Amino acid sequence: MIPLIAIVGKSGSGKTVIMEKLIAEFKARGYRVGAIKHAHQTVELDEPGKDSWRYSQAGSDAAVVSSPSRITVFKNLDHEPSLEETALLLGDGYDLILAEGFKQSRAPKIEVCATGRIAEMVCGEAELAAVICDNALPLKIPRFGREQVKEIAAFIEKEMLAKMPADMAITVNGKPVFLKRFVKDIIASSILAMLGTLKSVGIIRSAQVSIRTDNGIAGSEICKEAGSPEGWPLRENP
Repeated sequence: MIPLIAIVGKSGSGKTVIMEKLIAEFKARGYRVGAIKHAHQTVELDEPGKDSWRYSQAGSDAAVVSSPSRITVFKNLDHEPSLEETALLLGDGYDLILAEGFKQSRAPKIEVCATGRIAEMVCGEAELAAVICDNALPLKIPRFGREQVKEIAAFIEKEMLAKMPADMAITVNGKPVFLKRFVKDIIASSILAMLGTLKSVGIIRSAQVSIRTDNGIAGSEICKEAGSPEGWPLRENP
């Protein structure tokens, strides 16, 4: 499961600018970064008359436009997806996913506070790993100024990514299934033990298993990360 960090805050607080700077900083540090933006209203990107639009009009539940340098997915939904569901659409191959918004998600959060007033923050102190604000706040969590991008990235590396335990995620019929830690550990260790007996498998850093049943499709992603003194380990498919 790729580490998710949510940058939250009120509209106009400067979340997008912080996202831009953090993406650039992590790229400079050698990370493969994915980014997700939460929008409160539906954003129409598919244009009437385009082939992908025609597929949807014909009844397709999803359409993909694939080109040499970019891939675009148009997918109809019957509910607002969670951050975890949205992250699944990005696929594997990232060391970190930064999300703007998603204050209700389970992901670790850093809030951008423009006003410097606790009463106007969108999350409580207990929900946050840190806060970004140029004014001093009576909080016990770390505070960073807006221009301290390198320090914020270093904090995410040391205090968040490096301390995240190995994890796994399971999706059934395209929806994440939330499990208690001990259940995750049992499932992950059992599958990893079986995969480890295969001759063609070396060191397992991450594994993805997809199971098609007679009456549908169930998918599960099992990830086991190897520690790295340089920061969050690279993710590889065995």
